[in-house]
Amino acid sequence: MNTPALQVIDLTRSYGEGVGAVRALDGVDLGFARGTFTAVMGPSGSGKTTLLSCAAGLEPPTSGRVVVDDQDVTDQDEEHRTRLRRERIGFVFQGFHLLPYLTAEQNVGLPLRLADRRPDATRVRELLTRVGLADRAGHLPHALSGGQQQRVAIARALVTEPAVVLADEPTGALDSATAREVLGLLRSSVDDLSQTLVMVTHDPVAAAYADTVVFLVDGRVAGRMDRPTADAVAGQLAHLADLAVGGAA
Repeated sequence: MNTPALQVIDLTRSYGEGVGAVRALDGVDLGFARGTFTAVMGPSGSGKTTLLSCAAGLEPPTSGRVVVDDQDVTDQDEEHRTRLRRERIGFVFQGFHLLPYLTAEQNVGLPLRLADRRPDATRVRELLTRVGLADRAGHLPHALSGGQQQRVAIARALVTEPAVVLADEPTGALDSATAREVLGLLRSSVDDLSQTLVMVTHDPVAAAYADTVVFLVDGRVAGRMDRPTADAVAGQLAHLADLAVGGAA
């Protein structure tokens, strides 16, 4: 049986104690199949980024389990979680997070160096070619546009051949034309490389690039949509926002 690349089981995450406690995740059960693209959406405060943080081992869940590439990583110590992030999880952030003193080529190879592996120059060049930056390999981030920096970040996320790539608002800092290019690259990483991708986004147009959209409200799964369109996603988001406001009232 083909097990999910990433699975969260009855996942909860609470902040604070007593009457002031906030439950950011409340019994979330999700599995992300290998070679699929899933968008996670919901109103502000619905738990989207907390879900990514727990899945990546950046913060521990209050209860529940996280399984990455058939490994239950919930109770692993920080050393093992760090190794997991370096080797089995790729990251793409809104803010790019490139090291300013490293070239594009060096930034792409950095996860391998951090994992005590020698960067495969051929693979690094192939990834830079895939994202359209073969001629920018020797440039520092300040010499690249925002869209080019995000392409470098995508190549960096793919270089270790991770079990899953987690993307947190990857087009949030880009103009619409550049965002479409970046989303096309993310889509092709799934279609051409069989990558598993989980993307948090607020943008219905971005979500329409995914195979499936999962909706969260108040830390709970509130629905899902297969083969999404931008219009259908926007309509569902409006309904979810009404639910969240009603629940808060």
